[in-house]
Amino acid sequence: MNILRQTPFPFSVTYDGLEESTSYILEIYTKKTETILSEEIDSDLNGVISFELPASFQKYDGSYLLYVYTILDDEPDETVVIDSLYIYRPYVNPYLLFDQECDAQEYIKLERTARQIIDTLVGGFYYTIDSLELVGLGADFLPLTKRSNRINKVYENNSLIYDRESPLIGQRAYTLSQDKTALTVAETGSYNRKQSRQVQLPLAASDSLMLYGDDYDQVVALTEIKGSAVFPKDYDYTVVGEWGWSVVPQNIKEATEILIEDLRCGRLSHIGKYVTEYETDQFKVKYSDLSLRGSGNLIVDKILQSYSIPIYRIGVL
Repeated sequence: MNILRQTPFPFSVTYDGLEESTSYILEIYTKKTETILSEEIDSDLNGVISFELPASFQKYDGSYLLYVYTILDDEPDETVVIDSLYIYRPYVNPYLLFDQECDAQEYIKLERTARQIIDTLVGGFYYTIDSLELVGLGADFLPLTKRSNRINKVYENNSLIYDRESPLIGQRAYTLSQDKTALTVAETGSYNRKQSRQVQLPLAASDSLMLYGDDYDQVVALTEIKGSAVFPKDYDYTVVGEWGWSVVPQNIKEATEILIEDLRCGRLSHIGKYVTEYETDQFKVKYSDLSLRGSGNLIVDKILQSYSIPIYRIGVL
């Protein structure tokens, strides 16, 4: 089932062909098979069940698994419905593109196709809540592999060390870097963050006369560590946050409209656009490389070039 994440709210799911006036259990799972909703619902006299999704489904894009079970001893028993639930914000509202030649359902399909073309080139403009599993690099920055907006929780070696909604006693003020590409700790006053792991070499006795003194601990001098990084090397981190684009950029909306119009009018014919050579003797056809890496519209390709993923800091790949 595909649901466009736009008004009117709330969203609802409906299934028919079930037993009339019967109780069922509806469960929704994330793509990681984590249960996020479990509700008991009753079918009507026509064997139809309908369920209104919670408001949390209105804020984020995502794909889910939906199951409906019969009930035995207050527990889920036999599976009667298996469905994939897709909730995604369209780049343009297909209902506003309605005309006499194409109905709303046709524009919904055209928008979805145009959006998928854009997604294959730049990764998409969605807004999701998810977790990232990362490894510390021995620096004061933890590079993030997604466009970050808000950090909700941070786990270090499977222990919760930061919770935005229910702060822990003495938790550090984790925050995003100014370019939103890494996690760090907020500091006040003068400070110098470690951008990479420091090289630590043991001191030789000949490097300092202090090592020969009676009042100096030679073991400490030879193994001294000059401070620890916020994210020690090889520590495991799980970062739960909100990622992606809270709004669709205006030029992406316009690029989507261009592709929809091309699709509707049949102007995305790669044969006509990218044939560079054609021989009638042996029917030899040669295509340009653009046929394999473009959207089919050079104007749209130029717009999407500004959204290629930049690398600001080592580790962000």
